Amino acid sequence: MNKSYLSFQDFAMKSASASYAFLPLGFRLKVTMAALIGSPLGMTQREGPLGHLFLDYFQYPALAATWDYDGAVDIRAGAHSDYGSITLLFQRPSQPGLEILTPTSTWSPVPVFPRGTEGDSSPPILVNVGDLLSYWTNGLMRSTVHRVICAKDKLSEDRYSIAYFCHPANDTKLVPIPSKMIQRTQVKSSEVDRDPGTADGITAEEHLRERLAATYGWNDNEE
Repeated sequence: MNKSYLSFQDFAMKSASASYAFLPLGFRLKVTMAALIGSPLGMTQREGPLGHLFLDYFQYPALAATWDYDGAVDIRAGAHSDYGSITLLFQRPSQPGLEILTPTSTWSPVPVFPRGTEGDSSPPILVNVGDLLSYWTNGLMRSTVHRVICAKDKLSEDRYSIAYFCHPANDTKLVPIPSKMIQRTQVKSSEVDRDPGTADGITAEEHLRERLAATYGWNDNEE
């Protein structure tokens, strides 16, 4: 592998590990996230089945000058939530387009430079909550539904980003972590788009297969 790729991958892995380190603090727990869910986190794909981290590069091509642009139709990436636990998104300056679905079912743009970072030389790393954190926190942390649109003033430019997707070991149970804060939180079923977690709990692999089947009609039993 290219040395610069491995260097960036290691940086992303350390950033993800730092994010995981702060989660138990937020829930007033004195153990690591890995201990809570019974799975070693921060493992790369090349280290085997202990965990899966995917570093993906995205290029969204520019639209031709003759393109009949329709903002309601010309979507670069359709609405979805991330299948894993957290996602780190690395963006380039002056390349907007990411939007999140708000609780009122409207789309809101995500600024490349959030308030307070406008003077920074590069955009901050965006940390996105995935499906598995919704399970582990019993819906207290919501999996973010998002999309990428063609920003009207950037139609003639390619858009680039890098996403670092974090997944635990396949047999990790998706059950709420033992936090009193989470236990006190009652999430209405109408407020989440899927079961946030049950006593028995499906595994991370089962959840991934369900999402792939629902999104792409994928079935690994087919020959």
